[in-house]
Amino acid sequence: MGTLIAKHYRTTLFAKLADHTYVECGAGGKTWSCWGGSTGGKVLRSGTGSTKRADEIAGAKERAGITCYLVNGVCHQAANRILLPAQITVRGARGYWISSSLYGVYGRESGVLGMCKAPFHKHPDVSGDLDACRDGKRADIDASQPDARELAFLKTSLELTQEAESAATAKSLNASALHDLQVRMFDELMRYRIGEHLVNTKSHDHMLGMRREIEEKHTEIEATFAPNAENVDAFVENNNALAEEFQRRAADLLDDETYVRLFDHPKDEILVVGDPEIARQAYADRPRPPRPRNR
Repeated sequence: MGTLIAKHYRTTLFAKLADHTYVECGAGGKTWSCWGGSTGGKVLRSGTGSTKRADEIAGAKERAGITCYLVNGVCHQAANRILLPAQITVRGARGYWISSSLYGVYGRESGVLGMCKAPFHKHPDVSGDLDACRDGKRADIDASQPDARELAFLKTSLELTQEAESAATAKSLNASALHDLQVRMFDELMRYRIGEHLVNTKSHDHMLGMRREIEEKHTEIEATFAPNAENVDAFVENNNALAEEFQRRAADLLDDETYVRLFDHPKDEILVVGDPEIARQAYADRPRPPRPRNR
């Protein structure tokens, strides 16, 4: 079995932008770019898993079904999907828990943009390794597995992602049901990161209510966006403003220690997840989709 490596690097364009992440195999002969560059990164984590399966999950565009940037997710969600065979994520990347709070560990389904579904094809029957990944294990990589608690959290995240995919492809699409699932994903993330002591407190209830309002605003941003180059900069700005609002409102609801436990950075470090350069490339050649019908 091969080794899959989660890698990250900090962008030099914007000081408050989250890290870019991508995936590499242990021999270094293959990388998956996940909406950005695939060189020059530092190792976050590594784990044992089929590199052939990872390649099938990634697909030809190496985005693993994260179809629309800032709608279904960013590089973190694409990388997490590709890392599924190794049962690890890009946890530890700067801004990771912000993007996971907004898009889920494995991505977010769209209830508005028909072209922006996020199918997660896991290819469970694929095994073995790519030829490019068979040249031996690199000496600087120590493959390890997550603990039982993290595995349980990832299992629940996968189940909720599957529920969201089923809801998004149902004949009678219910946007409210998708909102509910995103809030449930965030609830599980809070339980994992903060612990059960927060449950049934006013802060917990207020955080879930706030997260639902953020999800509804996210849907409103999507509804005014046709995925092409014409208004992409405004789309990025609106999504980044929403991410900032989410963090500021969370800062008002949580004490300093709990906030850091949840997001892994202090309250005065407000991060954004949308890279305008990646967004411009992503939407440069996309045709304008039909406007969604009212339901």
